[in-house]
Amino acid sequence: MKKKILVVETGGTFATSSTGNVRTLENYDAGKTIFDYESVKEKCADCDIEFDRIRPIFILSENMTFELLNKLLKALYEIDYSNYIGVIISHGTDTLAYTANILSMLFSHKGIPFVMVSSNHPLDDPRANGVDNFIGALDFISGVKLQGVFVIYKDHEGVLEVHLGSRIKQMNQIIDSYESFKNVNFGELAGGNFVINEDKRNPTVEDINNAQNPIKSKNISLTKTIMIIHPYVGLRFDLFNLNENLSAVVYGVYHSGTFCAPEFDSHNSINRLVDKLKEFDIPLYISEISSGSDKYASAVSLKNDNVVNIAYDTSIENLYSKAAVAFDLFDNAEARNNFIKSTNIFFEKVV
Repeated sequence: MKKKILVVETGGTFATSSTGNVRTLENYDAGKTIFDYESVKEKCADCDIEFDRIRPIFILSENMTFELLNKLLKALYEIDYSNYIGVIISHGTDTLAYTANILSMLFSHKGIPFVMVSSNHPLDDPRANGVDNFIGALDFISGVKLQGVFVIYKDHEGVLEVHLGSRIKQMNQIIDSYESFKNVNFGELAGGNFVINEDKRNPTVEDINNAQNPIKSKNISLTKTIMIIHPYVGLRFDLFNLNENLSAVVYGVYHSGTFCAPEFDSHNSINRLVDKLKEFDIPLYISEISSGSDKYASAVSLKNDNVVNIAYDTSIENLYSKAAVAFDLFDNAEARNNFIKSTNIFFEKVV
């Protein structure tokens, strides 16, 4: 009996073609799809693989919303995964990191690998890495018995990297590649074989397969509004129009784990943001601070207020995703904050 892989198509550059210098999804089904490439057919024959396909959404990923993401989640919740040795999700590069982190929170303990793939150019473009990424996913699923959510992407140096979905960062536009949080990727594929990165900050295969889901079984939809704020010189918090429709704010930091917090009163100080959030009892979650590092004076100057929460050792993409999930999982603020700050669902904490 052939081994079955479920392919979940969501669109993205992976499914585009270029018409009149415009990349569009309109011609995908009428043209050469990923399943028509000889290298894919040969790999399926060699590994005795066949596909089931679903298409819950079909968009350019820059147009992703929670409404569309919920359609994807609903489709994934309805699958009987005992029928498959793995799942491949094709996705656009622009928002893949957010989807990967959210899926890592919800689908990492299903007993099989979920592998997200994308392409830097339309598949028929000679520069495209999409076919290589897809074949890499086939090799990974066929050769490595792992549960979890992963991203496979051929980087700017031609290395087929494997990332944990819970550690993937937004794509680096300059080098056209993904990075894992703290630059610790999970491994790479070489000659069709997976080679794990033996960095002590990575989980082992046994760690991953023995991991238990800390989330009680519950199918959720993402319904709350979470805002991300990235720091920059000149950022003024008095210009933000915050109100009760906002559930939480996730705030990034500068490289040193710092933020603008001068002692004098300033519209640029993060403490002004804390004051505004306190008016509506909106929690603030601060990300990408290492738990083992010395604090700068700016961190010491941060107001010690009950709306302020520091989530150590996790990326801003993961913190945002975790908060989005938590606000639909928990009504109790204490349970929600403990979940966001303290749980380690799929090895997202990198110490």
